[in-house]
Amino acid sequence: MTWGIIGAMPSEIALLETQMSNVKKETISGLSYQSGTIRGKDVVLCCSEIGKVNAAMCAQTLALRYNVGCMINTGVAGCTCEDLGVLDLVLSRDLVFHDYDWKLQEKYHPHTSRFPGDPKLIELAKKALEQIPGRDYQYKLGRIATGDVFVDDEDLRRSIIERTEPDCVEMEGAAIALVAYSNQIPCLVIRCMSDNANGDAGMSFDTFEKIAADHSAKLLLSMLELAE
Repeated sequence: MTWGIIGAMPSEIALLETQMSNVKKETISGLSYQSGTIRGKDVVLCCSEIGKVNAAMCAQTLALRYNVGCMINTGVAGCTCEDLGVLDLVLSRDLVFHDYDWKLQEKYHPHTSRFPGDPKLIELAKKALEQIPGRDYQYKLGRIATGDVFVDDEDLRRSIIERTEPDCVEMEGAAIALVAYSNQIPCLVIRCMSDNANGDAGMSFDTFEKIAADHSAKLLLSMLELAE
């Protein structure tokens, strides 16, 4: 099986790039795809750049061009729940869009507004988390809400929470999950909290982005190590 791995920003795939061997690069629709191996597993790694359209374009390329057996989206997010904080982690129980009318989405393709994380990938991630040495952060299985905006406003944060009840917010995950769902490919989104999606989000993001990105990437490396 080939693992399709997407990060939106260079920081989100930087650690993974250092672990790749037998690398071959290809540019498709302006995005660079790196195929090779990590921890003995075949992978295709891509930096999609930010936003839903870029993420969906990248995911569809992984499905059609590389025929990946699963998709993992690794990266950072803004926390919107009370039981986690900065540098804690969310695994996607399900994903939704916070800037799209759910009724319309359920009326038209793909006729659902919620995209579940794959149970087998979730269990593998949980197992990997419990085996990470010296892990000093919490994690939970939760809802991730996606939209084309960096959430750093208290009113917007409150509105998103009221409408979608997410554990964190970001800009790509649900788009990738929608493509994976449409192509019947198992998918998991891993998000480490870089900020609290509030008025201090910009400052917190600048401070913790790299650490949070590496937390997510290290979990993925452990998953690859454990996978059969």
